[in-house]
Amino acid sequence: MQDDDAACRIIDDRQGLVCQWWRTSVDIDPAEVADKLTPQALDQHVNHFTDPDPSTGRPFNQVSPFISLSAGTVERDAVARTNWVRRARRTALHFGTEFGWKTTAYLYPCWVILAPRNAVEIQHVAEEVRDLNTYRHYSPFQTEGEIVAKIEVPDNHIQCCEKWELVGGPAGFYRRVWSHPNPRFVRPERLTNVRELI
Repeated sequence: MQDDDAACRIIDDRQGLVCQWWRTSVDIDPAEVADKLTPQALDQHVNHFTDPDPSTGRPFNQVSPFISLSAGTVERDAVARTNWVRRARRTALHFGTEFGWKTTAYLYPCWVILAPRNAVEIQHVAEEVRDLNTYRHYSPFQTEGEIVAKIEVPDNHIQCCEKWELVGGPAGFYRRVWSHPNPRFVRPERLTNVRELI
């Protein structure tokens, strides 16, 4: 995002978050979605993001049908016998500031429904691609933590737009400047099947 107005427009104009394929195509045909949501395309998105897309020759990050969301993760240090927690917000801010090269990042706290196992062909569930119980192939980026949404994250799944600033350069700290709430946000608890006690 280039400015505050553009950042807020995603929820104010009910745009939600859309993938680069939709953004660059302007209009996508639902019949094309099945051809885009493949294990090969997911691997390209996760591990070869800037490599050329085999079908278009363009960098894959410009035509990806997937949206990367930060989820946080835990890294195990077997030698030290400890686990290192990598928080989702910290990872998102790291990427949002392009690893400290920019001083401003906009975050969109949101929710998606996770598939319990590999289900790349099913559009309306997201994939936890850093979960080693589901995606066991080696990835040098496993410790980043990542959820991959498909095609779009609806606007009513986005809680707000937050503006963050990096203070003190790459080794500095982040501070939240403002938060713009989404009046159409629907909490994920609406989907729970737990009934209240009588």
